[in-house]
Amino acid sequence: MPQNVAESNLMKIPLGIHDEEVPVGSHIAYFWENEKEFNAGVRFLGVGLENGDFCVIFGHDEGNRRVVERLNALGYDCNSFRRRNRLAIVSGHPDAGQMLTNIGETFANAIKEGTTLIRLLGNIGWGHDGWPSEDDILAFESRVTGAARQFPCVIVCMYDVRALPGRVVVHGAFETHPMTICGNVLRQNTHYVEVDEFLQRLKPASTVV
Repeated sequence: MPQNVAESNLMKIPLGIHDEEVPVGSHIAYFWENEKEFNAGVRFLGVGLENGDFCVIFGHDEGNRRVVERLNALGYDCNSFRRRNRLAIVSGHPDAGQMLTNIGETFANAIKEGTTLIRLLGNIGWGHDGWPSEDDILAFESRVTGAARQFPCVIVCMYDVRALPGRVVVHGAFETHPMTICGNVLRQNTHYVEVDEFLQRLKPASTVV
């Protein structure tokens, strides 16, 4: 097993989506537009639960509920995994900085308990009550890439292309995720913008987190 984050980031793990493998430390945007594609994304966590990874469901209440329902339907008893400290559910927060802190604390606690790999599946609450403004969530997403590199983790963010506005898809998905999955294709994302440049572009229109 890897002894530190730098060593773990040289590893590749089965993603659980389309038989792909990705490096530990990856931050991936997953585009979906129907129930079949949503369910395929949830397999990312199912494979993790099978392999002994620590899994995190993060997002708005409806998204979290759908993920739990799908995992249960696939035979993974979410309540049992939560009792055994193998699964956590993290909701949003009005403050984007606190939201990032909550995720970091969840990851740190999992590592203290001995996990060697963390998987997070996110359904961000763009425009939902109790969540930060759109620009603050954009800043949050840009910082998640850096945070992912500090932990032995893989983070997949689900983007519902039917419901989200173009600005969110362009800036939230393409510009803040080094990798993307669209249809059955995993790609390095040439539209990715490094965090300092992204935040500088965003700064005139928002309060920095």
